[in-house]
Amino acid sequence: MKRLYFIIFLLFISFINSGYSFTVEEVFENFKTEYAKGKNFSADFVETTLYKTRKSVSIGRFTFGIPNLLRMEYVSPKDREKITKTIVLDGEYAWSYVPLLNQVNKQKLQNPDRREILPGTGATLEDLSKNWDMKLVPDAAANAKGVYQMQLTPKPKLINRSIKELQPTEEVKESLEIWVKADEWFPVQFGHVTVFKDGTRRSVIVALSNIKRDKKLPADTFKLVYPKDAEVIDLTPN
Repeated sequence: MKRLYFIIFLLFISFINSGYSFTVEEVFENFKTEYAKGKNFSADFVETTLYKTRKSVSIGRFTFGIPNLLRMEYVSPKDREKITKTIVLDGEYAWSYVPLLNQVNKQKLQNPDRREILPGTGATLEDLSKNWDMKLVPDAAANAKGVYQMQLTPKPKLINRSIKELQPTEEVKESLEIWVKADEWFPVQFGHVTVFKDGTRRSVIVALSNIKRDKKLPADTFKLVYPKDAEVIDLTPN
């Protein structure tokens, strides 16, 4: 009898230590529910890009207006008040402005009504379960802090979707990664990984901090203002 009690005690301790294990469907549904409640969110970011042996790090801040508005400002590491590049999605056009070049690029959005789960990912809440395979990436340290990593891989019919126009003959494998924190079921980090046919790999990871939700925004938040003498290049396909 004592041995039985001891075994039950060990099982009880094991359950407490392991905590509740969420499935990828539960993590996504919780994230989807919280996302649907919001109107906007803002954050500071650190963007790390790895390609072959090269690594670059950029910092800045962004505001995402659900479903398809974005203002993203890259700033100088030495002076965070100095903006080095601004990207704006206004619902009709994608804009970018680089002060050093005094140059503006604009391109008409192909589908302005897409409801992206995160700015610039290309994946929407509506098509995610149908067009993407989802799984959780085990990470004991992150899970202990209530952070869960979802890996989203496009099903075969979506392969080459995002960079087809740039590299029409190159086979690639793509995946999205989203780290969600269980206290508010909101993203704290997201990334995009591309593996090319020759085996080279490019990953872009964006870590978020100082996240604020549904704050009152100035009316011109999602409008790009640039100097009158800036060169404007329209990249919209004819």
